[in-house]
Amino acid sequence: MSAPADAYCARCGDPLSSGLVATDRRACCLNATPIAGVCPTHGPVGPHHTVEEPDAVDDA
Repeated sequence: MSAPADAYCARCGDPLSSGLVATDRRACCLNATPIAGVCPTHGPVGPHHTVEEPDAVDDA
């Protein structure tokens, strides 16, 4: 599950990059959250920190 072309970080609104890191594989067996994309500010983010519009930021 990679980030869609128009995926943005829900925390800051930066566009997420996808590639080798954004896959259905988990980082370890204890973390069941897949990586949806990589934010340049916040690093790898899960699908719960992904929005479709950059203005939909949650100000966290």
